[in-house]
Amino acid sequence: MDENIVELNITIGGISKELLDVQKALDAYREKQARKEAIDEEAITFVTKAERVIEKAENGELQLTPDQVRRIKSNLVKILSLLKV
Repeated sequence: MDENIVELNITIGGISKELLDVQKALDAYREKQARKEAIDEEAITFVTKAERVIEKAENGELQLTPDQVRRIKSNLVKILSLLKV
């Protein structure tokens, strides 16, 4: 039973790290955007991390709720549209 708890904690830790990385990249992008600084580097960092997390979620390597995936994709679409301008 303890082994299952350890495995669950490892899984939760992995998911938390992935989501935290995406959130940090999004926060850095928004901070630069708010200060009207060049945002391309932060946008690309967020896009890269978000795409990796979505891919892992779709492949079953990372367990996310549909709402978490939707929110990441929504932010991804917004940022990608700004980069194409």
